[in-house]
Amino acid sequence: MITKPIIPIVIILPLLLIVLVCYVVGTLRRSVKIRYKVLGILRILVIVTLAFLVNLRIMDKKYDAKVEMKNLDVLFVVDTTISMWAEDGSGGKTRMDSVLKDTEYIIDSLSGSNFGLIRFDNRSQILAPFTQDHESVKDAFSTIKEPDINYARGSSMNACYDDLKSLLDSSNSKDERLTILFFISDGEITDGSKLRSFAELNELVDAGAVLGYGTDKGAEMQYGSWGSKVKDPETGNNAISKIDETNLHFIANDLDIDYIHMKSSSNITYLLDSIKSGSSLTIEKSDTVSYEDTYYIYVVPLIIMLLIEMILFIRRGRL
Repeated sequence: MITKPIIPIVIILPLLLIVLVCYVVGTLRRSVKIRYKVLGILRILVIVTLAFLVNLRIMDKKYDAKVEMKNLDVLFVVDTTISMWAEDGSGGKTRMDSVLKDTEYIIDSLSGSNFGLIRFDNRSQILAPFTQDHESVKDAFSTIKEPDINYARGSSMNACYDDLKSLLDSSNSKDERLTILFFISDGEITDGSKLRSFAELNELVDAGAVLGYGTDKGAEMQYGSWGSKVKDPETGNNAISKIDETNLHFIANDLDIDYIHMKSSSNITYLLDSIKSGSSLTIEKSDTVSYEDTYYIYVVPLIIMLLIEMILFIRRGRL
């Protein structure tokens, strides 16, 4: 058993003692029968004691806690080129807004898995190697920002290949692991490169999907705090980015995974249910110490005692 006081004891104890002394002095000065004075003092003693115990935050120590670990490595590969900020995402937001919402939904749905994250534009970067720290992965997603238009070098979906293979190899080196891949892009290639084959990675992926964002009609892209529009260098007009599902289907076929045109998070629910039903849980014994809060045990009686005291206070006509 340990304690983790909410307010330091050196602060809360004098405060509670002051409340106790003031109440006792006030009660003793009242012109009431002695039994009412005794009952009043007993009530405030109970209230002060309960308040002290709640603040003390007593925690029970537990050993040999069971740890659940899903046998899933889930890898996100996210296109972060300027076109992903085109304004034809769900609800009139940008494609990237939709990506962030959908990936959070996936992480929450596959809670307990290991997650990794790769971003790419004209180069690739591993933002998070496989980890069970879901919050750190979500934090990694939050670092994805709109690229500087002055340094943008066009879109290529080949840039992520080496980092993708590296993390897939890492996942496949583990025993009894399922490797899940979510390749996220609008499919546009604007740097003149030819889309390479991803077929060699097929055997490294057990399940997943290529998730496509954008519309056939396309949309303009804003950049900077002033909301300036990205211009087409050939015409000088506002550039329009459109989804290229041909490229996305090509990657999905190479990897032998589904292609899903994402319009809402619900589009992927069927796949997540299938992944969860196909995964297993490994239960392991752990020597790690865990702690369980017990302060809530004292909260209910404290509230009851405070309500009783308030009712009696009102009946005495002091409010």
